[in-house]
Amino acid sequence: MGYLIADRARPCIGLASPASGRVRKESQGSFRQVNAMNETTARRQIRVLRTSSEIEPLRDFWNSCNPPRDADIDFFLFILDTYPQVQRPHVVVLYEGGLPSALLVGRLEVSHVPVKLGYFALPVPELRVLQIVHGGWLGEISEQNARMLLESIMESLAAGEADAASFHSPEISSPLVKHACGLPTWWCADHLISPQAHRLRALPEKAGSFLAGLPKKGRYNQRKRIEDIACAFAESRIERFGSSADLDQLMRDAETIAAKSYQRGLGVGFSETPIIRSRLRFEASKGWLRGYILYLDGQPAALWIGSLRNGVFLSEYVSYDPAYAKYGPGLHLILSVLEELQASSSRPARLIDFGIGDATYKEMLANLSRQESTVYIFAPRLKAVCINLLRTGVGKMNRLAKSFLGRSWLAGIKRKWRTGVSGQPSYRVPPS
Repeated sequence: MGYLIADRARPCIGLASPASGRVRKESQGSFRQVNAMNETTARRQIRVLRTSSEIEPLRDFWNSCNPPRDADIDFFLFILDTYPQVQRPHVVVLYEGGLPSALLVGRLEVSHVPVKLGYFALPVPELRVLQIVHGGWLGEISEQNARMLLESIMESLAAGEADAASFHSPEISSPLVKHACGLPTWWCADHLISPQAHRLRALPEKAGSFLAGLPKKGRYNQRKRIEDIACAFAESRIERFGSSADLDQLMRDAETIAAKSYQRGLGVGFSETPIIRSRLRFEASKGWLRGYILYLDGQPAALWIGSLRNGVFLSEYVSYDPAYAKYGPGLHLILSVLEELQASSSRPARLIDFGIGDATYKEMLANLSRQESTVYIFAPRLKAVCINLLRTGVGKMNRLAKSFLGRSWLAGIKRKWRTGVSGQPSYRVPPS
């Protein structure tokens, strides 16, 4: 079983008519166009970097592309050294005239391609997956460059280097998604493209009040949360954690909250594990770590942990103790932090990245949005194709169920599920 890749576009060279010199001129022009294309192709070369030592010479170009956190070269190398499932880097670099012009930031790891029936993950064999990290498409990602980079990934899959490739949530309208879906055969292509909202909040250049920019009802609800908390608790405070010395308390108190949250019941969100501790320690060493915890009468009630890098605050973990749900501690904490960030005269953040996936508070607070989706390509081998077929079949069943039940039913089921896994009453964030 092999890939079917459409031929590159070639100019049509017709037969000249004795009665017309125009066709001959068009043919000559077509020959010149072919020669120009061949010269351009000759100047372009693809190289795959499979060791950390090969990556280092690319540092200047890599940094010049202003990568997001996950594609930062130091963060990428840290993940290579820390995560046990990672086997090696797989960085695809496109050179033009001997200089790098575009690259894909990837790593080869042993992991599962998720196949979920509703919330339940089905058991599937482990695969060797080329993981292209979020935002790991750097440089000039034009139509032609994207195609060449994708063809290199497919060649690696066909050669047996991996069983699948995963592109972590590129924008749906990007050339990467177009070619990732269009180049492979039907058996190897992803048939479950699921656009998800990626919401962000751009902060104004001038310092000011974040709350003042909310609708009237949003400002009222936040004032009411503050009043209710002040009436119910003798002490309310928010602590910020950013240094390595803060890490023990941040991990301990965040775990106290996360252990009771619905996210823990789903197996997602913050957890006091060596991997997460190592990652937060690394971010603290780079000066990126921003952890916030709301304490009510000395007890940790809500957390918000992220990284502040190059003016972008990337939200990673948001959670609250459901015992305090009626006070809206999670939203109270988020709005208090955003008020602090926007009011600061030093303007540490220009953009708040709420991450992929939607939530009521994201819809309320964001003023920018784009549609993204993880995209897979599977190797032309039996094991990989079978998992792709299983994933496709189960995914189609999920979509059919969602279509049948409708949004209101699904929202109710989701609330009941979260209540069940947390063991506490669910809390609905009031609209703005």
